Amino acid sequence: MDCEVAREALSARMDGEREPVPSARVDEHLAACRLCTEWYRVARQQSRMLETLAGTGAGGPAVPAPPPPHPGVHGGLRYALGALGVVQLCLALVQALGVDFGLVSTHHGVAGGTHLLNESTAWSAALGVTLIAAAVRPVFAPGIACAAGMYALALMYYVAVDSINGHVTAARVISHLPVVLGATLAFLLWRRSRKTPLVDGIGSGATVPSAAPHTDSLSERRRRKLGAPDNSAA
Repeated sequence: MDCEVAREALSARMDGEREPVPSARVDEHLAACRLCTEWYRVARQQSRMLETLAGTGAGGPAVPAPPPPHPGVHGGLRYALGALGVVQLCLALVQALGVDFGLVSTHHGVAGGTHLLNESTAWSAALGVTLIAAAVRPVFAPGIACAAGMYALALMYYVAVDSINGHVTAARVISHLPVVLGATLAFLLWRRSRKTPLVDGIGSGATVPSAAPHTDSLSERRRRKLGAPDNSAA
């Protein structure tokens, strides 16, 4: 038997297809031909590798899944973060009810007002940096949209109340517009990023790789790689 015919039959056997010649004759040739024996060994090894890469190999070793994150560490961080959020909300609530925490007093009213201005300056600077970060890395947009959105809603309420009572000027009201616009743009960027997800940070226009090739096309490529003739040439 010719080696090309034997290798074509062996390739069909590995693919689970009908062999073009009787299997007994192929086995006889395989027992007598060292070159075909070595070719068959290498072909089976490469077949298992390709099937494993394609996710269809039953004989290949399964790729282990990454270990899940330790629930204790993440759970503790989440509980601590949630507790701090509750504390911060309580501080905001008691301040809204009139508790001043020593910022306003009859003897140090100017100092208290200066500290409040410094707090506002620090928050404005932090918000500006986070908006720039979201523009550079849209993956930050969801968190920034949430924080800036809630801040903008609360700020709009207090601006409306203070405007009615005459406690805020028009220039100060205009200075709050970047907060509202930034929260809106961060939310829109988040929505667009969800519709066109980034792939490894390449960009929104990148395409997601297609699934693994079908086993039929995989076997044809394997035959060409190993140098065996195609079925159509038989």
